[in-house]
Amino acid sequence: MSSPSDTYNCSSSSSDDKEVAAEISSNKKVSTSCEQKVETSCNDDGRYNTSSNSSSVDAVSDSLCRVDISNDGDDKMSISDEKLFQDPPPKEECPICLLPIPHALSGCGVNMVYQACCGKFLCEGCSMAEDNEMREGNLKQWCALCRVPLPKDNKEMLKRFHKRLNMNDANAFCQLGCKHRTGGDFPQDLNKANELLHKAVELGSCNANYELALMYLKGEGVERDAEKTIHHWKLAAIGGHEGARYNLGVFEYNVGNMERSYKHYMIAARGGFDMSLKKVGEGYKDGYVTKDEYANTLRAYQCSVDEMKSKQRDIAAAQR
Repeated sequence: MSSPSDTYNCSSSSSDDKEVAAEISSNKKVSTSCEQKVETSCNDDGRYNTSSNSSSVDAVSDSLCRVDISNDGDDKMSISDEKLFQDPPPKEECPICLLPIPHALSGCGVNMVYQACCGKFLCEGCSMAEDNEMREGNLKQWCALCRVPLPKDNKEMLKRFHKRLNMNDANAFCQLGCKHRTGGDFPQDLNKANELLHKAVELGSCNANYELALMYLKGEGVERDAEKTIHHWKLAAIGGHEGARYNLGVFEYNVGNMERSYKHYMIAARGGFDMSLKKVGEGYKDGYVTKDEYANTLRAYQCSVDEMKSKQRDIAAAQR
């Protein structure tokens, strides 16, 4: 049976890996650029993580296992199954290579890097290729997309973020909220992070929903709340976030809702999320998933992976 810490934890910043080393395996993946570093890892028991602050809080994890996530409990947070299990929105494309990128900031084997100058996400393949060209002197120190010079310091970077905030850029609100949540480039400010992430949610960022779920999971600047954690995972999953969808599958499994669990797993697997595909395979062996469901999921998974695959991304993944 899946454990609470089977869940996927996807965040966009890095700060305190040492504190959670006991919960995280050494299988870490890193993407860097002038704007941001994204770190991912897998827990020993299978939970997918994209954050250095990736520990689950035991007390809340235990309470999550007791939450019936088929019902949010609060009418104001109620989400119909029709909406929850609908097909996710189409993936966006990297503006340089024009290949699809996952909805999760670092999911499905593809990391992304946010450019505060133009407000775009570049896949790690294009970002790393850009970095290599700059190191070799073949490219000026500028954004590969908009050709704006790279920020000289955090003060200049912050100015670019505020320019994007004034344009109601959901990704800018989310990214700056993540930075304030974990500290690093900017001082840690959980109240500011909460404010920025809620604004990003209003503007449609599924990753902001995921970050808020983590804050409620860990009690970061807010009271620990299992129901709100689940609720924000649901909203993130509806927005296409593959990791949030996987987490919902884990917790439905833990409360014995097998049909709902494997629905989540199959949706995430069709989007190219390998951990979900593994769960679907286990479900087929255990009789929870039919042969046709497994075959269709496997074909869709492979199609998604092939669409996102490129030589540059493979090279970047090998260098993480």
